[in-house]
Amino acid sequence: MDFKKETPVIVKNFHYDLNEELETKNKVNFGLKKVEKQNEDGTTDPGEDGNYFDITVIFDVAPAPGEFAVSGMISQIVQIKDYFGDGDDLSKADYKILSRPLVEYIETLTYEVTQITMDEPVNLNFQANF
Repeated sequence: MDFKKETPVIVKNFHYDLNEELETKNKVNFGLKKVEKQNEDGTTDPGEDGNYFDITVIFDVAPAPGEFAVSGMISQIVQIKDYFGDGDDLSKADYKILSRPLVEYIETLTYEVTQITMDEPVNLNFQANF
């Protein structure tokens, strides 16, 4: 699958909390919505090279041993080259490819925040649920 990133990754919200009691959770959900891309001149791009999609990852993660939790929503608009469907017929492998850049962004944000707050960065390694 070949896709083109039409927008940078957009962090709609990111929240970090220290847990008062140790708790683990791993809720990472993927969303895909077909969208129309607006050109700078206000016209709508007809998508001749493929349809545009808003890729969204919603997450609520507290890795073991459960000292902290991160949650939020991150998205990006992409164009899937030579694909003209609605997205419901894509494979789990395709969903994994589309969501991976967003998941990596969550991992990076978490690493940076925990490096500051805990004096030791935490590496998350997870995948979105499909």
